[in-house]
Amino acid sequence: MTDDSLKVILVDDENLVRDLLKNCIKWDDIGMKVAGEASNAHEALDLIEMIMPDIIIADIHMPFMDGIEFSGIVIEKYPYIKILILTGYEEFEYAQKCVKVGVADFLLKPINDDEIIKALLKIKEKINEERNYRNEYDQLKVQLEESLPYLKEKFLNELLQGNIGSEKIEERMAYFGLDIKSDDFQVAVMEITYPDINNNAGEEERLLLGIRRLDLVKQYFRDDRYIYTFSGNSQRIVILNNNEAIDMTECCESLKIMCINRLKCFICIGIGNRYKGINCIRLSYKEACDALSFKVIAGKNQVINYNDINSTNQSIKYHFSYEQMEILNFNLKTGMQEKVVELIDILFDSIDAEKGIVINTVRVIALNVISSILNVATELEINIKDNFDRNLQLYDCIFKIDNMPDMKAYLKDMAISTIKIIKKAYVKKVNKVITDIQDYIEKNISNSGLSLSNAAREYYLNPSYLSRIFKQETGQTFVEYLTKIRMEKAAKLIMETDMKAYQIAEEIGITDPHYFSICFKKYTGMSVNDFKKA
Repeated sequence: MTDDSLKVILVDDENLVRDLLKNCIKWDDIGMKVAGEASNAHEALDLIEMIMPDIIIADIHMPFMDGIEFSGIVIEKYPYIKILILTGYEEFEYAQKCVKVGVADFLLKPINDDEIIKALLKIKEKINEERNYRNEYDQLKVQLEESLPYLKEKFLNELLQGNIGSEKIEERMAYFGLDIKSDDFQVAVMEITYPDINNNAGEEERLLLGIRRLDLVKQYFRDDRYIYTFSGNSQRIVILNNNEAIDMTECCESLKIMCINRLKCFICIGIGNRYKGINCIRLSYKEACDALSFKVIAGKNQVINYNDINSTNQSIKYHFSYEQMEILNFNLKTGMQEKVVELIDILFDSIDAEKGIVINTVRVIALNVISSILNVATELEINIKDNFDRNLQLYDCIFKIDNMPDMKAYLKDMAISTIKIIKKAYVKKVNKVITDIQDYIEKNISNSGLSLSNAAREYYLNPSYLSRIFKQETGQTFVEYLTKIRMEKAAKLIMETDMKAYQIAEEIGITDPHYFSICFKKYTGMSVNDFKKA
């Protein structure tokens, strides 16, 4: 008898029936053992506490408490225990009651050995299924618990972007153990760089540095229950404050000093405004990012408050909105030169000269445009150093230019040059893709399933996009090119071998010889036989 045998309790007020059950079944053979027996329901309930059986075989008619009432009590308290009822009643009413309380099965007396073994094996299969399900569930639960830090960070980043419905935010915050103290929220964003880290540092080194700096920030705020720190986009660290009593500027100044001393790094922190309502977290985050972008002006090791950069000229927010930056980025990426030039004109033409400090406003807009150009170049993996002869002093020029026409001309020149580089990189990339796919066609020419969608899937491309660039680069559709290659190979095989038409068709990936003959005649102007004779 193995340790994993299922434990069975027999409950019947007749000793003869219990003995019969014990002796008529070879319990070892079916992976079970009789672990106890009782003459009535009360004894059985006490026995269950001690043994914790897997299966109970009970008579429906017993003194003090019948089998159905007993089954209801057991199943309510121990839902994993399976109960097999033995009954002398054939009426449908009893079967209904058994089903209602959750009995696994019921059999009519007199007991038939084969039937009860069959019923027990069926119950055993059900138990094994449930155990497997519970084991899988427990494993998934462990995996979920291991993934909780990542899921929590993902949720917080979605919160910053405003991608979560308001009705789900509080529910998900509670799930991740994020307590809410008040209706006040404020966001700060940190960017840390290291002067001594080589640009060619390995991924492992960068990850370790990222973990170290995040741990240091978490340690700084460890006693502040309502401040949450996590990794944001572009390896930045985000600080989400839900405690209105905390002075974020003061905290960030102290944090800056600690990080500089401990990490030997450069640090800039942008701070957004405090807002009421959890849905406004994204606004504070956007402001914090905008404030951080002004590190170019403020220099290294600065804490920059959003209100400070807007206090001199409130019209700056209006002149260069987040939506305009997104449009500029999109037009740069897609090479829409006229749209980029037009947008630069719009940004500057909206400046009201009577509001004062015009050149500062012009420079702020220019800084944002240059930042967009550099961000797009970085995202598309374009090496600016190889394409501009300005020694990368892009920002220096902005502070040397003192009038709007020259500034607009400078920015347009930068944008147009960047677009030309992007287009050149795009053409190079497309050429390589088409060359690779042509090689793929050559190598798989005998595959009858070769198609545009298969090729697109092989190279992780959208079929419509592949169809468009293939036609653009080769002057032929994918099908036309595939047919051309197949017919050229067929002609070569006809000239150089004695293969039959159907064999050649198979060799070039066409399963229907008749269809091959039609294609060949359409392509060459001759039938296969005429071509062979010629």
